[in-house]
Amino acid sequence: MKRRNHQVLQIITAIFVSWLLFGASTGFAQQKSAAMKIGTYDSRIVTFAWSRSDFFGQRLAKIRQQSDSAEKAHDTVKLKEVSVGAISYQHLLHQMVFSSGSAAFIMALVKDKLPGLAKSAGVSIILSKWELTWSDPGVEIVDLTSQVAALFNPKDNIDKMAGEMTKQDPIPIDHLDIENDMIDGYCKRFGKK
Repeated sequence: MKRRNHQVLQIITAIFVSWLLFGASTGFAQQKSAAMKIGTYDSRIVTFAWSRSDFFGQRLAKIRQQSDSAEKAHDTVKLKEVSVGAISYQHLLHQMVFSSGSAAFIMALVKDKLPGLAKSAGVSIILSKWELTWSDPGVEIVDLTSQVAALFNPKDNIDKMAGEMTKQDPIPIDHLDIENDMIDGYCKRFGKK
């Protein structure tokens, strides 16, 4: 009888262990994992918010200081260098605000705030919506444009302009040339045609 009870106990134990190894794991495997969430932002609006912030004001002050120093020193070579840099910078900003140019260098200014935003929004990744060329239909895309723009603490209310910007597709970046008035201003200032 003891032997029979021992065999029954072994069989029950074997069934239980089998259930743990195969039955329970199959049940767990069939549970859906949470869908991946990606946070995106419209880099045009984020750049616009940055252009209304102290970050941008500091950048402009640096350019003005370089220009003023070169003028006071009558250093035309440095002044031309600063002017060409300003024209190039303006062109870069146009690519970022009117097209889909990268906002990576301005996002670096708030990178320490992104983990908190990602956590509160429940996303695993935050990137420009123009850089997301494809995602699996099972991936949830969360628009974080307003939250990312707010990280720059813009001095002006940008909501109205942001609303207008979202109604328009970005200009293809290869259609944005340096504007003639920028080149004309440089030529006028330095006597070139």
